[in-house]
Amino acid sequence: MSTSLSEELGSLTATLNLALGIGLIIVGIIGGIFNVLVFSRSTLRKASCGMYFLIASISISSTSILTTFWYCQLRVYLTYSSGLFTRSLIVLASLDRLLLCSLNATTRSLCNVKMAIRIIRILKLFSFILPIHVLISNNLHLPLRICYSDVYWLNIYDIIYQYIFVVILPSGLMSIFSFILIYRLRSQRIRLARELRIRDKQLIWMLLSQVLFYTIFHVPVPISLTYIRITSSLIRNNDRITIDNFFSFLINTEIIYFYFSMTFILNIIISRTFRKEFLDIWKKINENIFQIKHITRIVPFNSPTLIK
Repeated sequence: MSTSLSEELGSLTATLNLALGIGLIIVGIIGGIFNVLVFSRSTLRKASCGMYFLIASISISSTSILTTFWYCQLRVYLTYSSGLFTRSLIVLASLDRLLLCSLNATTRSLCNVKMAIRIIRILKLFSFILPIHVLISNNLHLPLRICYSDVYWLNIYDIIYQYIFVVILPSGLMSIFSFILIYRLRSQRIRLARELRIRDKQLIWMLLSQVLFYTIFHVPVPISLTYIRITSSLIRNNDRITIDNFFSFLINTEIIYFYFSMTFILNIIISRTFRKEFLDIWKKINENIFQIKHITRIVPFNSPTLIK
């Protein structure tokens, strides 16, 4: 019975990884490209929040590196640093929209593209420094080809890192900024309605949906990692190990892939401005394809006449 359960869950994991995993990656790459194209449009790019979304879309679109013996650490490290960078950008976008809704003109003046670019450069540097423990501690373990650290205190540090930089700080700051933003929008509705552009309002709604979406799908990750670390030293039968590995795979792989791949669809559903910009891009792509098909025609060739 134990062998049967292990084989069934192993087969199901392989099927999900192949079908759902590859499908989500493809959707994520295509959606990420469209996210980058839409946020690159002048309508959204000129807003500081739009710049944060643009860089976050580029970060999300970076593809995963296959696990091999010599860059197991690099793959996990880049995943950590890219995830930290993306989360921080969403937090900054939340703060940006909050400052934009201030009645103080000096505070609103901080929401500009030049300031956003400076902050993004500093943030990128910190995103490479903070998860450096992953690069120096993780190793590839066979035959499961799983990359993790055997050092106890680094495992504890990694759990603390996951709770602080994946859940508590990002979700906490996003929620605080979002609640204050909603309060300001309600209490100063008439005045802000006159001052905010349609683009800015659409970016606010996109941001609030991203905050909720992020919190729902990232809270289970550190909880799952904590469970894995705690039970790794316990004696477990094959059924228990198989079930634990299966749910760990769903939470730490499929749910995260689902989050990254659905950001484009979420933007399409929430924002009318985003839909309009996307449709304009789609029309131009179709027009270019149509022109390429119909411009190609046979040009008559006139042979040169010989001079006698």
